[in-house]
Amino acid sequence: MIPFTRTATGSYAAGFTDVETEIIADLASQIAGMLSPLVGSDDPLFAAVGIGGTSLLNDDPAIARLLPDAYGDDAAASGDFRRLTEQSLATRKVANARAVIDSLERTGESLELSEQEAQSWLRTLSDIRLTIAARLGIESDGDEGATGSDSALALHDLYDWLAYVTESLLDALDD
Repeated sequence: MIPFTRTATGSYAAGFTDVETEIIADLASQIAGMLSPLVGSDDPLFAAVGIGGTSLLNDDPAIARLLPDAYGDDAAASGDFRRLTEQSLATRKVANARAVIDSLERTGESLELSEQEAQSWLRTLSDIRLTIAARLGIESDGDEGATGSDSALALHDLYDWLAYVTESLLDALDD
């Protein structure tokens, strides 16, 4: 990867190999696929204004990490909050993931992002890393999570590389 830089026109440019592009596009696609079933509401009024969701924390640890309890010490308040916000939050996360995929599909060796696309990238990279952390059992800074298999070690490498991509984009945004 060639790190992100701010261009003279105010966009953000980086270079990715074909393999890196495929990895990011695939991971963004997995985020969109994982959250797409949560998009939409059975209630037509709620659907019209983007409100809806279940009151229960999702059983999948990755989805639970992406859509956590709003009030850690109050399950009822968290359920009410989730019921009103889950659909719109999942919709935004899916839209951000699709924006990442779209930006990667239009690029050759060099990727150039607008400010809005850069924000979608940051959100999606964060969602991907949260998902990987949930799959590895990483709960907080300093946790190693699962390390007992080659696949876990590969996920750790991917997790660290995505942190580098994120840091590179944040540095470019900060310039």
